[in-house]
Amino acid sequence: MQYAQILQVALQPGAAPQMADLFRTEVGPVLRQQPGYVTSRFLTNADTNRCLAVMLWDSEAHRAAAETSKELQRALIHLQPHFDGTPTIDHYELAVQV
Repeated sequence: MQYAQILQVALQPGAAPQMADLFRTEVGPVLRQQPGYVTSRFLTNADTNRCLAVMLWDSEAHRAAAETSKELQRALIHLQPHFDGTPTIDHYELAVQV
């Protein structure tokens, strides 16, 4: 079973391309170093100025540990200036993958 952490947030107007680049260059390398990390997807909608980050972990314990990782928190700080609101973070179990 895999476990997902999903972050959703509104972005500053026009920030979607820069956010995608920051996720790839700042957050991605740190995610890959986290124990139990499987994969992630970063989705943006330029029409609504929103983004969605889906990060998958091999266990609930690894997902929870990543949330308190100082390295990951430092990487995520690079994204915050582009937020237009407070992010929501939800947790899910991966039920099916096709």
